[in-house]
Amino acid sequence: MSKKCYQCFRPLKTCYCQSITSIDTGIKFVFLMHPREAYKQKTGTGRLAKLSLQDSELIIDICVVDQKLVNTLIEDPDFFPVLLYPGPDAIQANDPILKDQLQGKKLLVFIIDATWSQARQMMRLSTNLHPLPKISFQTEYRSQFYIKQQPKSYCLSTIESTYYLINELKDAKLINGSVNAEGLMTVFRKMVDYQHLCNVNNPKHKAGYNPSQRKSAPTEQQE
Repeated sequence: MSKKCYQCFRPLKTCYCQSITSIDTGIKFVFLMHPREAYKQKTGTGRLAKLSLQDSELIIDICVVDQKLVNTLIEDPDFFPVLLYPGPDAIQANDPILKDQLQGKKLLVFIIDATWSQARQMMRLSTNLHPLPKISFQTEYRSQFYIKQQPKSYCLSTIESTYYLINELKDAKLINGSVNAEGLMTVFRKMVDYQHLCNVNNPKHKAGYNPSQRKSAPTEQQE
């Protein structure tokens, strides 16, 4: 068995840590990772996002009702907690309600790192997340996770979701305009390209993704 890096959980020979950029967004992120995502997935974009972002946490569990850290943060009056999750009641970064609520408080963003079916299960069980305001995107983005079949073209990986949310919060002037989140996409692309090469070298691989055809990450609304 090859030795692993105990930060990115990759084999040491393919460790991504040297490609990780430390990013200070002024936001506290908490990634709620499904155990299958933590221990079965080779890609693990939630873990890469956590390693990239200062003042972030990673919690591995299906139900976080009894997670002390989650409950402590939700109840902390210094934070305004939101959950990145789609829905008709979800607010967006440019919503005046968000700006009003952030007066004197730090934004706390919970992000579920799981497949859609797993995320629904985690939401159903984690009743302490139910009262949190949901936040979603102003724009419909397209995932660059070409090595992995997404349920829909607009479904994003965890690290992409984090990247786009940071940019939308920056555009809404809710965080410092000098924040540069490009490091998230840099390590994400390295991971995608590496996994693509592994697939190409696999005799069972079928022709598909070509990194040279990949578009750069969109940073503004697309028609």
